[in-house]
Amino acid sequence: MVAPMPRRHRLLRTALAAAAAALLAGCGFHLRGAEPYPFASVYVQAPALFAVGTTSVAGAAAPVVPDVVAGLQNSGIALKARIEDADFAVRFLEVFFDKRVLSLSGGGRAREFELEYRVRYEFIDSKGRLWGEPGEIIIRRDFSFAESQTLAKEAEEQQLVRDMQRDAAAQILRRLGAVRRPG
Repeated sequence: MVAPMPRRHRLLRTALAAAAAALLAGCGFHLRGAEPYPFASVYVQAPALFAVGTTSVAGAAAPVVPDVVAGLQNSGIALKARIEDADFAVRFLEVFFDKRVLSLSGGGRAREFELEYRVRYEFIDSKGRLWGEPGEIIIRRDFSFAESQTLAKEAEEQQLVRDMQRDAAAQILRRLGAVRRPG
């Protein structure tokens, strides 16, 4: 059985915690928080084709685009239906996903794979001027496959792909924080 802590020890611990908090507050420490964007409105132009491996899927929304749109909306940025009404546009030039075999088992079955998610984009205004250089994000992940765990490995692959899409969207949102009007 644990003996209760004497009252003076509790008071001393509470006083020390309060002193530490006062020191941190007094030095100006605070969490950085989100960086405000240097624009108020944006037009998002998704690619006409979403490429998967060697095939392109017409009309399919590139999975990274909704994540970028949600991030902008959560930051209070107005999304416009036309580029003429926005400060500038985020134009997705290419969104590409590929899955390659890295190694084979002794029986000739795939054992390891590499997933690649690539996004090419640019920031442009209604007059055709680039706001910075066009960008490209390439994210790669490796994973192993075991036939004895097919369902679990398929779920792992889907989670890896979703994480890659979120990572690409987060990188684009960070780069949007640094974009500047062409001068």
